[in-house]
Amino acid sequence: MKNKLINIVLVLLCLAVGFAVGLQVFGPKDRTYTVKNGDSFYAQPSVTAAVCTDSFVLGQQLEVIGRVEFTKPTAVKLKKELLLDGEDKLKYKLHQGGVYKVAEARLDKANAPCVLEVETLQGERAKLEADKSALLPVDEGRWLNVRSPKTKAEGWVRVESKWY
Repeated sequence: MKNKLINIVLVLLCLAVGFAVGLQVFGPKDRTYTVKNGDSFYAQPSVTAAVCTDSFVLGQQLEVIGRVEFTKPTAVKLKKELLLDGEDKLKYKLHQGGVYKVAEARLDKANAPCVLEVETLQGERAKLEADKSALLPVDEGRWLNVRSPKTKAEGWVRVESKWY
């Protein structure tokens, strides 16, 4: 009888420890984020949202209050102006800061260009290949929602991406 009671207590204790480890009760793993050089913070988990990088300083320790993960980009934002050749032998000028639909992301190949679907001024659609280094993916990667413990300023930062 006594051994049975001890066994039940041990099972419950192991169960409680398992839940605590699963919920990351022990240690600050993934509950804080340190601002790194080059981090960009946004009001929403998207590079098309308003930038709020000025609210955080390099090396600052932030609380993680949420996270979200996106698998494939639905669109891209241009880092610089591009002049691309279309399949119809026409040249297309895409403007810096513009957001364009992704037809084919090609995340499995490092140096493969991304295929964009754009609409011309005449309302026609064209598929263009663009170098990934000139593009920022939208709705892609793992994002953390962070908050400054001092100022209570909040923002989103992308911490992991499959974009090359």
